[in-house]
Amino acid sequence: MNYRNSLLALTLATGFSAAPTIHALEIGTFNDTTFSIGGYVKAEGLYEKVDGGDSRIFGRANETRINLKAETQQHGHSIVGFIEGDFYGGSYPGETSDLRLRHAFIKINQTTVGQTWTGQFWSVAYHDYLDFLGGPRGTLGGFNFRTNLISHEVAGLRFTAQDPVNNDAEIPDLAVNYSLKLDGGHSIILTASGREIVNGDFVAGGALGSKFMIGPHSFNLNAHYGDGLGAFTGVGVNNSLAAPDVENGDSVSQKGFDVGFRYVINNTWRTNVAYTAVDVDDEADTSYRAYRANLIHSMTPDIDVGVEWRKYNLAFGPLLPDGQQVELMAKYKF
Repeated sequence: MNYRNSLLALTLATGFSAAPTIHALEIGTFNDTTFSIGGYVKAEGLYEKVDGGDSRIFGRANETRINLKAETQQHGHSIVGFIEGDFYGGSYPGETSDLRLRHAFIKINQTTVGQTWTGQFWSVAYHDYLDFLGGPRGTLGGFNFRTNLISHEVAGLRFTAQDPVNNDAEIPDLAVNYSLKLDGGHSIILTASGREIVNGDFVAGGALGSKFMIGPHSFNLNAHYGDGLGAFTGVGVNNSLAAPDVENGDSVSQKGFDVGFRYVINNTWRTNVAYTAVDVDDEADTSYRAYRANLIHSMTPDIDVGVEWRKYNLAFGPLLPDGQQVELMAKYKF
C-alpha cells in the first residue's frame, strides 16, 4: 500500500459517526434499487505563516467531492454500493487537482468489503474541523487513509482486517472497535489495533474515544498508547511518514491525547477549540502539538461559512508545513 496515494481522507465528522455520506439527493428507484448522489463543494482561502520562513496567501477547492450510492433489498439481504471521489490528486493529497478515488465498497447486511476507512479510523471522536489535512493528526484517525479491507459489525463491535501498511507483512493489519452509546447522547469507543511492522514484529496498541454532551454543547476526549500506531496517527519516529514505528530495528511506542470543546451559540452559529499532544519514545523525543479554534455559521441547512486559526509545531509532508494558518471557507452540501 502506498501511503502517499492514500494519505488523510477525513470527512468533517463531529462525533463517532463518520459515514462517507452525510447529505444525499435521491435520483430515483430503478429495478428495486434506489440511487442517490451526494457530496459538497468547498472553497477555501488560506493565509499561511511558516515557522522561521515566509508567509503566503492561496486558495483551493480540492476538498470538493461527489459520490454515488445504490441501495437495495434482495433475498432478505440489505445491499449498499458506494463510490466517492474528490480532487486531492497527486503523490501527496492536493499536489494536483486530479480526481482521486476515496471510497469504493459494498456493504451486505453488516459486512463491508472494498476501499473505505481503516478500522483505526473508527476509534476517534472527531471535532468540528475545517482543516481537512491536519485536523485529526495525532489521533488514530490522523493519517486516515482509506484502504482495501473487510469488516463486520455485530453487537456494538466492529472487526476489521485490512491491507497492511507494511508491504512485506504476512498478515493483515487488524482493528477491533467497541462502541457504547449512553443516555443523553454520550458515547465511548474502545479500540485495539495490531499490525506487523517492518522488522517483522507484530505489535499492538489501544485507543479510547469519548464524547460527552453538556446541554447542546459537547466535549470530546481521545487518547492512545502503544506500538505500531504512528502509521495511523501521522506522528512517527523523528517525524517520519515513511518509517513511523521502527528505530534501529526496534519497535517504538507513542502516547497521545486530543481534546476539544464545541460550543453551540444558537441554531446557526457554533465555535470549537481543540488541542492535541503526542509524544514518541524515540531518540529524538519527537513531540507533536496542535492548537485549533474556529467559528462556523450555517447560513442555510446546506451552506456553511467559517474561519479557523491553527498552529502545528511539526510539518506534515510537503504540503502542510509547521507554523500557523488561517482559513476562510464556504461549503455547499448536496
